[in-house]
Amino acid sequence: MAGLRWAIAVVVVVAGGAPAGADASGPGAAPGAPPVVDLGGGRYRIGRVKVDRARKRVAARGTVLRDQPPLEYVAVARKGMKAYESLIELAAEAVELNLGCILIGLDAARAKRPERHFDPAPVTGDTVTVTVAWRTADGALRRVDAGDLVKLDAATLARGEWVYTGSTFLPGGEFAAAAEGPIVGFVHDPAPLVEHRTGLLERFGDAVPNPAVAPPVGTRVTLTIGRP
Repeated sequence: MAGLRWAIAVVVVVAGGAPAGADASGPGAAPGAPPVVDLGGGRYRIGRVKVDRARKRVAARGTVLRDQPPLEYVAVARKGMKAYESLIELAAEAVELNLGCILIGLDAARAKRPERHFDPAPVTGDTVTVTVAWRTADGALRRVDAGDLVKLDAATLARGEWVYTGSTFLPGGEFAAAAEGPIVGFVHDPAPLVEHRTGLLERFGDAVPNPAVAPPVGTRVTLTIGRP
């Protein structure tokens, strides 16, 4: 409930238009809540997440974790328990990222998320873009659709098929994305904030980082979720 109170407070502050540079943490904030800073021009920093409401983008930095299977997620939150199945670990928390998604107008109420792990039914909801950017060895900036980073045999994830589902709550009341860590997934799991509409569901454990595209382990990247 403390996290919920904090999230409500942040939405109120942002909607009210706090002065540029103002810190939305402070008296009354939930214990351990990250600072929320108004950067001006519709831009905010929520903990380790940057939100641009004008451009409808949410961005967080991260690090490439794996170059081997199995993969079920493109990205997990900081210290997410599902990191062993993820290509990227972000430096941000799931609640920070989800609040950013809400602030750019994404709504989980419009989603039909997977009902179970490996649910074959297509995922529906608000369409989003998911991109990953990094500097190559020669200093050039490279930016790709997150779906290009993963493949199964010769198939990569279809572009334009990312959907905001907003995660779900576990039986004990915990926010699943925060408890388990998944942020962007592609095997149809109820927990991630974003899932791929059709996914790569065949032959569990065979999805791998795409060696032709994915940067090396240890590469610092920026993942951006956008509302088209």
